[in-house]
Amino acid sequence: MLRALIVDDEFEIREGLRNRFPWDTYGINEVLVADDGDTALKIALDQRPDLIVTDIKMNRMSGLEFLRSLLAVEDYKPESIVVSGYDDFELVKQAMQIGVLDYILKPINLEELNQIVRKTVDHIHKKRMDEHNEQQLINQVRFAIPKMREELLREMVEQEYDPYREARRRHRLQTLNLEWIADQHMVLVVVEADDLKAIENRNIRERDLVLFGIGNVVNQTLEEEYPYPYALCMDSSNRWVVILSCGQTDQAELCSGMAQLCIQRINDFVKVKASAGMRSTPCTYENLNEMFAEAINVLEQKAVYGGNRLFTEQGHFYEGDSTELSLGEPEEVLDLVKYGSDEEITAAMDRFVEMVQGWRLSQLRDIQQKIFEWLFEVFRRSAAAGIPNKNWGSNPIAVWEQLEQYDTLQSLREQTEIFLHAIAADFRKLSATPSQIVFEAEKILQRDYAESLTLQSVAMAVHVTPVWLSKLFKKEKRKTFLEYLTEIRIMKAKEMLGDIKYKVYQISFQVGYKDPVHFSKLFKKQVGCTPKEYRRQRGIAEE
Repeated sequence: MLRALIVDDEFEIREGLRNRFPWDTYGINEVLVADDGDTALKIALDQRPDLIVTDIKMNRMSGLEFLRSLLAVEDYKPESIVVSGYDDFELVKQAMQIGVLDYILKPINLEELNQIVRKTVDHIHKKRMDEHNEQQLINQVRFAIPKMREELLREMVEQEYDPYREARRRHRLQTLNLEWIADQHMVLVVVEADDLKAIENRNIRERDLVLFGIGNVVNQTLEEEYPYPYALCMDSSNRWVVILSCGQTDQAELCSGMAQLCIQRINDFVKVKASAGMRSTPCTYENLNEMFAEAINVLEQKAVYGGNRLFTEQGHFYEGDSTELSLGEPEEVLDLVKYGSDEEITAAMDRFVEMVQGWRLSQLRDIQQKIFEWLFEVFRRSAAAGIPNKNWGSNPIAVWEQLEQYDTLQSLREQTEIFLHAIAADFRKLSATPSQIVFEAEKILQRDYAESLTLQSVAMAVHVTPVWLSKLFKKEKRKTFLEYLTEIRIMKAKEMLGDIKYKVYQISFQVGYKDPVHFSKLFKKQVGCTPKEYRRQRGIAEE
C-alpha cells in the first residue's frame, strides 16, 4: 500500500484532489495534505509519503523549494508531480531538472491526472522491484564472498603448496581481498572445542551452535583487538584456523596474546573449554600447509597436559584465561614480582611443575640447570627494572649451590618461590602500585577513547604486559579492559546524542567505532535501545 501527500495553498483544490480523485484505485490508501511548503516538509520527513503532488507556486515556501529541501535527505527519495499554470514553464523545467517525474497544468483535468498517477505508481512499483532485486544481488554476493574465502583458505592450509598453481592462487587471493596473504609473513593458530565428540553425541545441534559461537567470538575478538590483517576459516575436522599477519618479531608475542584472549572469551561467552595449537614462527603462505600440520601436532599435547590452553611448537603452553600469568614468559614473571602480592606469587607457582614438565627434560641436573637459567633471566630483568643486584642476583654460584641441594620438583619449586618473594619485597619499596598502573591506564582510556585502543597498546604505554593489565583491571575495577573502554565510549556517545548537530554515524566515529552498524548494536546492548530511540526518549528530534 502507498501513501500520498497533496500540497496546495488553496483549500478547494487541496481538498478536491483528496476527496474526488480515486486514489485507492492505484493502491494509495492514505492521502495527507499540507497548505504550504513548510508544513509539507515536516509531514514528508515524518510520514515519508511515496508520492507527492504539489503546487509549484505557494505563499511562504514554494513547491520547488520544498522539493529541493527533500533532495538533501539521503535515505528518502519520493516520486513527485508538480501542478503549474501556463505561465510557469520555466519553473516546471527547474522542477524536472531536480527529478520531478511529471507535471499537470491548472485547471486540473481528472482524466489527465489519472494517467499521470497511473504512470507514477507504476514507476514506484518498478523502482521498488529494482531495489529489491539489487538488494537480493548484494545479499547473494555478501554471502558468497565469505564462503569463497573460506573454501580458498581451507584449500591452502589442507593441501600442499603447488608452485604450478601460483598465478591462479594469487589471482583468487586478490579477487577476495586477501592479497596480503601472498605478501606478508604469518602466524597460524588452530582453535578447537575440547571434547567436541561428547558434545556431538549429546546433541548435534548443540555442536553446531558451539562451533558457530567459537568462530564468532574469535572473529569479533580479532576485529576489536588485533590491529593487523587476519583471516579465518573452518577446516574439514570442524576446527577454526586463524591466519594472522605477522611482519615483525614483536607481533609474534601479540599473536600469542590474541590466541590466549580468544580462549578466555570462548570460556566466557560460549561457555565451553577450548584449546589452540600455534605455529608461532612466522612463515610465508607457501608454508601454510606445513604450519597447519605443525599446529595440529602441538594441539595433540592437550591429551597429556590437559585442555583449555594454548600450545606452541616451542613446547610452551599457556592457560586459557588471559588473567592467568604464564611462568614461561619472562615479562609476565617480571610483572608478577613487581606488582603481585605474595599470595598471587604463590598461586602462580602452582604452575611451576607444569612449566618444568613442558621443557621435556629427564635428567635432574638438566632440570636444575634450566631452572637456574630461568631464575637468572628474572634476576636480569629485575635489575634492568631498577632493583639492585643483591645476594640473589650478584652471586650465581650461591644460587646454583642452593638449587643443587634439592632433587624433587616440589622442593625446587619451594626454593624458586623463595627467590621470587625476595625480589618482590625489594620491588615493593620502589615500584608503582597496581592502583597507580590502573590509574595511568584509565587516563589513557579517558583521553584516547576515540582511537583504536587495544589491551596491548595501553599495556605498552603503562609498561606492563597485556596479561597483567588485564588481571589488574579485573581485580581493581571488577570488569575487563574491554568492558571498561566500552563504558567510556557509550557514556561519551550519550553526551553527544544530546546535541542534534551530530548524526549517529558521526558519533560512532568520534567515540572510536568505525562501523556505525556495530556501534548501534553495541549501544542497544549496553543501554537497551538504539541511539535514535535514545534521542526520541529524551524528546530530541531525529536527524
